[in-house]
Amino acid sequence: MSEGVLSALRLRAVEAGPERVRGIRRHALLQAAALVCAAGGFYAIYSNKVLLGKPHFRTLHGRAGLAALLLGLVAPLGGALAFKSLGLLSGRSEALQLRVKWAHRRLGLATWLCALGAVELALTHPAVYKGLVNRAWQLAVAGAAAAVVALASRAVKRRSLLPTQADPFGVVNAADELKAL
Repeated sequence: MSEGVLSALRLRAVEAGPERVRGIRRHALLQAAALVCAAGGFYAIYSNKVLLGKPHFRTLHGRAGLAALLLGLVAPLGGALAFKSLGLLSGRSEALQLRVKWAHRRLGLATWLCALGAVELALTHPAVYKGLVNRAWQLAVAGAAAAVVALASRAVKRRSLLPTQADPFGVVNAADELKAL
């Protein structure tokens, strides 16, 4: 999932054209692959809970994982709607397309954060915990998260789509990006 986020961030500097379209498709494929992996993991864990007669979604890890999976199912819908090549919003207002794009990015961020939280929480579980190895793994996950956040903040500073009070949907800032398309 992080690779898909990074691929999207790299696209912020790419001008409109075939390279950007290829990049958006690559981003979609990476995120779809991440969602398939998450769904496979969810299925395995859920099936194991059923076999053992254990309750579901009782831990913070389980709830964070469920939230990441559900958000991971919703966020791509916004991406598909916002992707002009698919034409799903053809004939609709430009402002709507920009709002959908803004929402897709925010849902994607929430999905990624929930997934990272689920990973971090799993590493503390007694069935998984192996001492120093887990602490190192937690630090590596946190380091990777910090790197992605730093890259995202740089991308946002360059071409902001963040909403402001004067522009609650980020439409004015996004319109500048749209001109480049």
